[in-house]
Amino acid sequence: MIRSFIAFELKNKETIENVALFSKRLKQNQTKIRIVEPENLHMTLKFLGNISETQAQKMYFILKKDINEALFSGRSINFKLRGVGQFSKYSVLWIKLVGEIQFIQNIKDTVENLLYEKLNIERDKRSQFKPHLTIGRLKRDKINYKTFEALKKLINDNKKLDFGVFDISQVKLKKSVLTPMGPIYSDLVY
Repeated sequence: MIRSFIAFELKNKETIENVALFSKRLKQNQTKIRIVEPENLHMTLKFLGNISETQAQKMYFILKKDINEALFSGRSINFKLRGVGQFSKYSVLWIKLVGEIQFIQNIKDTVENLLYEKLNIERDKRSQFKPHLTIGRLKRDKINYKTFEALKKLINDNKKLDFGVFDISQVKLKKSVLTPMGPIYSDLVY
C-alpha cells in the first residue's frame, strides 16, 4: 500500500524563501513546532491515505488526462500567498491562497467526482475547499506557554503579509513516507 495525496506544489524559489524565513520566526517562538521543510511545501487537494499500486496507476492517468491536460492545457494560473492563520487552537499554522479560488474549487470538485466515478474513492466530507499552505504543526502538549502570547501576536500581526506568488499548472499524485525525522514526499509517476 502507498500512503498518498494529490497536491499542487510550490515551486517559486523567492516565495519558498519568504515562507522559510517566517517559519524560522515561528520556530524561534515555539521550539517544538514541526515546520514543513521547504522542499515539502505543497497545497493538498485531496488526502488519499493508503492506496494500492493499481489504484495509484489508474489515478495517475486520470489526473494526467482529465485534469492536467483537459483543465490546465499547459497554462499556469497565478495566485498569491498572503496572510498567516491557524486551525484547531494553533495546532496547524498556514498561509492563505489568494486569487481565482473558484478555479481551484472546480479542480477539487472534478477530482472528487472522477475518483468516485472511476475508482469508487469516497468524496471528502467537506465539499468547500479552503486553499491554504500548511507551514507548521504544533501539538498542544508541546506548546511553550511562556512564549505563546508572542506566537499569537506574531500570527495576528501577519494576517496580511505577502509571501509571494504561487503559480499552479498541474496537480500531482504524491507518495508520503513517514519517518522519525518527518515525512518524505515524492511524485508517483507511471
